[in-house]
Amino acid sequence: MDKPTRAQVEGRATTRELEIGLRIETVLPEGIGDAIGLASGDVLEGMNGEPIRDAIDYRFHLGDEDIEIQIRRRADVFVFEIEKDLEDDLGIEFEEMPILKCDNKCVFCFLHQMPKGMRKTLYYQDDDYRLSFLHGAYVTLTNLSDEEFERIINQRLNPMYISVHATDPTLRAELLGRKDPTPVLNRIDTLAQAGIRMHTQVVLCPGVNDGQALKQTIFDLADRHPHIESVGVVPLGLTKYRKNLPELTPVSVSDAKEAIAQVTEWQALFQKRVGHRFVYLGDEFYLKAGQGIPDPIAYDGFPLVENGIGMVRRFIDAFEDQVQELESIDVPNQKLVLVTGMLGQQFLAPMVERLNQISWISARLVPVVNEFLGTGITVSGLLTGGDIQDAVQLAGVGKDDLVLLPPNCVNHNGLFLDDFTPDDLAEKLGCSIFVGTYDLVETLQNALDGISECPHSGNEEVAHPYISSHQVDV
Repeated sequence: MDKPTRAQVEGRATTRELEIGLRIETVLPEGIGDAIGLASGDVLEGMNGEPIRDAIDYRFHLGDEDIEIQIRRRADVFVFEIEKDLEDDLGIEFEEMPILKCDNKCVFCFLHQMPKGMRKTLYYQDDDYRLSFLHGAYVTLTNLSDEEFERIINQRLNPMYISVHATDPTLRAELLGRKDPTPVLNRIDTLAQAGIRMHTQVVLCPGVNDGQALKQTIFDLADRHPHIESVGVVPLGLTKYRKNLPELTPVSVSDAKEAIAQVTEWQALFQKRVGHRFVYLGDEFYLKAGQGIPDPIAYDGFPLVENGIGMVRRFIDAFEDQVQELESIDVPNQKLVLVTGMLGQQFLAPMVERLNQISWISARLVPVVNEFLGTGITVSGLLTGGDIQDAVQLAGVGKDDLVLLPPNCVNHNGLFLDDFTPDDLAEKLGCSIFVGTYDLVETLQNALDGISECPHSGNEEVAHPYISSHQVDV
């Protein structure tokens, strides 16, 4: 399956306002920037007489053949007039942009439920409309100035991903932790009038925005189709560290079944009304309810796969389409251990059975209980190195085993949530560790290619955050 787009990147600074200027980190050899003498540390302050605040401004003004750029180098300012082809960039790379800080206190925010004493980047809380455009991160639109809101329209930042949670302003304020009613439909309507396409999201909190409140939200948003193209409904996540916060109830089996029944009924209605299902449930609902994942047709082209909606279906289908490729491989017998969260064993267990029908494979599944954040957290993306170590040791994994990890349990720097690395894990367990992709057959093929040298240990960037976008979202 395709790898999800990373919606947040650890280590970026936070800011409440955007400053002018992009600092150049790298000048690529033989590019335009190299030819005119730009250097690392120079600051791009303007293009075509307009201030440059971020990479979106840079790309927006780059599409002309004749451009003028303003560069600050310490106390000096230089202006360059450049003629180029339309498709050419300047051959420069910038330092990571500071990210707009969130001003909400969402009752379900996962970052408020993290244990103390961990590295600062794990408490990072953003609400940046630019990440919505660049990476598909969901934003509330509550911290935008009039100028920033106009920028979305003027620069045609399409599509936007908007956290709605409830269309009733009072209920939305309760969910976002704000004192005053917090409407969202007015801003959605303004964006719609300007031709901005939108995907929306609801984090379902049982007893708060479910039932009739959910129905109102879904149908209010459906009234704004086609400008609003979809609604994703995903479950809240609660850790054992949730203290001094509003009381919330985890999604139960009965809650999941009720949500599936409601949404399935609405999907049939919208299929007739607008030509597609419009509202989609996160995979966790189907797994929690113990029901089968819907067929591919139910996802209308998988518009929300990065938000955990349809990921399991695509993972299963990719495996079934490609697994026969493994049968023709001629290698010595390989003992495989597939690590997953507790929910993952539902769809991975049949895959392991199928793998064991292949002559050179002896595979088993090790589901990991999340002791670090609490047993209610059952997804693989929130597993720690320590919990994986305990589960693998308990399963009696030996030095001849190859342990395959899901890619979303390490970040782009190859770190688990508790700062373990796969190399640390391999040393403690005395076996080979390989971080997979979101395609199980591809993972096995990659493992075979690299197993004679050094098992993959997270040095390749994995495009997935520690925490799912619906859990981080504020």
